[in-house]
Amino acid sequence: MITLDQMKDSMNAGGNVLSEDGAFLGPMGHLYVDDATGEPSWVTITTHASGEPESFAPLRDAVLDGNDVRLPYPHGTVHSSPKMSQDGHLSPEEEQHLLRYYGLMAPKDETLTETPATGGNRSSRTDAFAGRAEQPRRDQGLRRGAGPGGTDDDGDLAMTRSEEQLRVGTELRETERVRLVKRVVTEDVTMTVQIRREELVVERVPVSDGKPLYDDGSGTFSKAERERLYSAVETAFSGDVVELVLYEEKPRVEMDVVPIERVRVSREAHTHDETVGGQVRKEVIETERIEL
Repeated sequence: MITLDQMKDSMNAGGNVLSEDGAFLGPMGHLYVDDATGEPSWVTITTHASGEPESFAPLRDAVLDGNDVRLPYPHGTVHSSPKMSQDGHLSPEEEQHLLRYYGLMAPKDETLTETPATGGNRSSRTDAFAGRAEQPRRDQGLRRGAGPGGTDDDGDLAMTRSEEQLRVGTELRETERVRLVKRVVTEDVTMTVQIRREELVVERVPVSDGKPLYDDGSGTFSKAERERLYSAVETAFSGDVVELVLYEEKPRVEMDVVPIERVRVSREAHTHDETVGGQVRKEVIETERIEL
């Protein structure tokens, strides 16, 4: 059995309440302890939307799962449990109603005087089902008075009529998990770039007014003319070689990593109307005439 100190440690650590298969039921709300022994008896769970009543669950046969408390009941049983009053204390009638719901106490038709040994000292929220343990037995629905002939003083018969009421709530379930994953893909990119290059162009210019230069030794040439004459004669048939360097451009590819866009994922809550229905039973009182 889970002790009071263990429950306090779990609640301080932000523990949750799990169903019998380990599914999440909700965070722990309030802890109810036995008035006589001080041992933890009930825990409330926020199984509904904010503002709705919390669900009561017994800690009998519950076990610790780390900081969480695992109950021996399925999710639907705890979610649909009766909601008790928010007065800081469970009355014997309220606790009997809860014990019968969870199968920890015989039905009311079998025993009407059994009183459980557990109580509470914390509060929860109110609900219309808090006083249903006070309803009379089905076999006592017909009541006769003490007057003559088995009737009351006015000669009337009375019967209690009951009916089921549909209670609809919501529960939170995981529907989808979104994960952002960044991967690298490659693609071919083609671009056009202008390339320049140098080409050799030979331009021939004919000399039309060239005059022969020669020296007859008579001393008619100046010194400068004489040097020109000797220079032309030396290079005229010497097979000179002139070198010229040509250039051209080549394409060069470089890659830069630049940020393109930022992706952000956010959640938005949307509401929509959904119609639900179910079958409910109710009692109908009819009058039958018996011929005497």
